Amino acid sequence: MNITQEKTGDLTATIQIELQPADYQEKVDKQLKDYQRKANMPGFRPGKVPFGMIKKMYGKAVIYDVVNKEYSDGLYKFLDENKIEILAAPLPNEEKNKPVDLDTETNFAFYFDIALAPEFTVDISESISVNQYTIGVTEETVDKYLNEMRKRYGEFEKAEIIEENDMISGEFAELDDKNEPKENGIKNTAFIYMEHIPDEKIKAQFLGLKKDDALVVDPKKLARSDYEAAYFIGKKKEELGEINSSFRFTITEISRNKPTEQNEEFYKKIYPNETIASYEEMRQRIRRDAEESYKKETQRKLHNDITEAIIEKTSFDLPDAFLKRYLLETKSDEKLTKDKIEADYDQHKKVVKWQLIENKIVKEHQLYVTTEETKEFIKDYFRKAHEHEHHHEHAHENEHEHEHKLDDAELDKIAENVMKNQEEMKRINDKLFEDKLFNFLTSKIKITNVDVTYEDFVKLLTTSNQ
Repeated sequence: MNITQEKTGDLTATIQIELQPADYQEKVDKQLKDYQRKANMPGFRPGKVPFGMIKKMYGKAVIYDVVNKEYSDGLYKFLDENKIEILAAPLPNEEKNKPVDLDTETNFAFYFDIALAPEFTVDISESISVNQYTIGVTEETVDKYLNEMRKRYGEFEKAEIIEENDMISGEFAELDDKNEPKENGIKNTAFIYMEHIPDEKIKAQFLGLKKDDALVVDPKKLARSDYEAAYFIGKKKEELGEINSSFRFTITEISRNKPTEQNEEFYKKIYPNETIASYEEMRQRIRRDAEESYKKETQRKLHNDITEAIIEKTSFDLPDAFLKRYLLETKSDEKLTKDKIEADYDQHKKVVKWQLIENKIVKEHQLYVTTEETKEFIKDYFRKAHEHEHHHEHAHENEHEHEHKLDDAELDKIAENVMKNQEEMKRINDKLFEDKLFNFLTSKIKITNVDVTYEDFVKLLTTSNQ
């Protein structure tokens, strides 16, 4: 087998693989002889079918399979032995590859285009600076959550006149150009929550109306999203663009939420596994939940900002034409067109750049997750889970002397069982790797702590996503 590489650009090359009978014939004959031993045909004893007949029947198919395997194995062996780092996977060169004629040809040549990984350096130091945000939990936040929960567990009672936070049941009826019900037009019964109407002027039109009153509305302006607008008129979101009519909404019922009382029964509904005896204890518990939730959101932004900052600071080129071609030729979604790839390419490019940067950081700083680290993580998880469960079981008992703690031997056995589950192991290892990588990065770059309100944090997210 003869394999050569020809450079076609700064980060691209074509690999030519030449095969002669000496490279594949022995394996072909071996496979055909195996077929001969197993052959069972009328007129011949088992295993005694003439080799020539077997070759005539299966020869081309076997040559095809063997040759395909030989050039594929040869290609990746060549890349490995020559330490050639590539992006994505090799793509067949359609211009140079010719149809194979197994009737007349015994020498074969195959061509593959490859993209070469660029060389670059990554500077992980305090020259990279990002903000780490801390969101304060205000009393208003706790009040808002409590009020939402009281409404959720409250009861609806009928009302006569629409007010700010009522739920309205009614019928949407499609209108014609004269604002009359369209013959065979759309009709659908739906609920409208006053607090969800985004347009204050439209909301004001509903205030004070009674049962059987009606008003003309545009479902798209009445809704918070296309999904909600489609729900109002009983259609799918995809059908919404075809509908430009106005609708008459006739009120059939007005319901008002009566929030539930704040007591231990209410607290138990929100935190069924805990005992919360007072209003202040409940507020403290909600505050802890909010702090944890905010912490996850700010950590996610910190990770994203660090990634963006490192990508921005690390400059290198990519073989863009090859990567676009690769995305198109290997797509699993038929809706992924050449134009769509072109439009979204900056995002694809960013993902590739980060993968290369991440791999380099991991390799240079040996940020690998060991089997022992995985095992200790699993043991620690089950140790804490057991202690937490046991604590709740004995929350109101004084007899702690009989508590059973999982010893190392029991935890080892649990960990070994978990580690047999490949899917679970991948999830755990991905989590440990992500933590290890970002703990390393945050220890090296400049982190500035910034206190913000939740509203300001949401604005930051909106700005960064534009």
